[in-house]
Amino acid sequence: MSRFIYSTLVAVLLIAGCAEEAPPPRMVEVVVDVVVLEPYQPKSRYVGRLQAQDDVTIEARITGYLSSREFTEGELVEEGDILYRIDPSEYEAALARAKADLAAAVANQANAVRNFKRGKDLLPKGAISEAEMDDLTAKKLDADARIESARAQVTSAEVNLGFTVIRAPISGQIGRSAASAGDLVGPTTGNLTTLVSIDPIEALFQISEATYVAAIGHGFRNRLDVEFVRRIEVTLELADGTLYPEIGKIDYFANRIDRSTGTLEARALIPNPYSLLVPGQYVRVILQDTQLLEGLFIPQAAVQADQQGSFVLLVDGGNMVARRNVELGARLDDKVRVKNGVDEGDRVIVRGLQQVRPGMPVQTRSLSGPAE
Repeated sequence: MSRFIYSTLVAVLLIAGCAEEAPPPRMVEVVVDVVVLEPYQPKSRYVGRLQAQDDVTIEARITGYLSSREFTEGELVEEGDILYRIDPSEYEAALARAKADLAAAVANQANAVRNFKRGKDLLPKGAISEAEMDDLTAKKLDADARIESARAQVTSAEVNLGFTVIRAPISGQIGRSAASAGDLVGPTTGNLTTLVSIDPIEALFQISEATYVAAIGHGFRNRLDVEFVRRIEVTLELADGTLYPEIGKIDYFANRIDRSTGTLEARALIPNPYSLLVPGQYVRVILQDTQLLEGLFIPQAAVQADQQGSFVLLVDGGNMVARRNVELGARLDDKVRVKNGVDEGDRVIVRGLQQVRPGMPVQTRSLSGPAE
């Protein structure tokens, strides 16, 4: 029995000795990056749609047969270019009749004026009665009125004759023609074609209410802050990811937020000298402030999220892991601005996040250097 107890004690002592000699567990190594204060230019992106600054429908203002179409569908035209001609013969005849009626009215007025003057001379002598003088006066006034009516008819006939030539009201790109030579056209036959201005072109996009409010934090006082708006450069990203080379400017904010979408409509004017952009095209609108600001930035890889929101894991002065909830701002390449939650110089974990938890001691290695 005593020999068994002795053997047991020896075994326990041996086990204890081995436990004391076992090496401590190795600490997890994580890669950290330092929170830095960097200059940046606020940038934001929105889905936008291009539209023509002017979109005009071309209609015939008089009824007649088209004698010719003077453009090629899809080409660029200048303001004042002739687009269509309507057979003018009917309207030339109407103008000739109106001029003849005017000449007759002028002759009739001249006769009425002469008779009126004679009557004025004869009335004091008693050669004519008051009733006869009243009749002469009425005829003169009627002749004067007929002159004005005849002149108006001439003007109307001249205008209608002018409408037989349909001109481009603006410069731009012409669309398809809905009528051909020989067709009967008029105010009730519908559009002949459409004409859209191309340079500059408008980009319409929607800004969320939250983004609008956040812009105030960057010095944007209100949507009528002209100086701030002038600082903003607008570039477009096309469907294939390429950047359109011309820089535009914001020229309009809506006067209210749309209650159904919670967005504020904005518009930018984009130079389009080579007609590369077309109305109806969808683009990504990129707004960038030309003024340099400063902010705290961390790698996007350091940011995690859970039910509490966005957070990072950092390593404190004692090489212990700590959690910090953060409020994020705009992204800048592979980094993101932090509005609240970390300080300049803090070390945030960017690799090894799945192996650690708050309160653990760790060994650190800089993102661009050796182990610390």
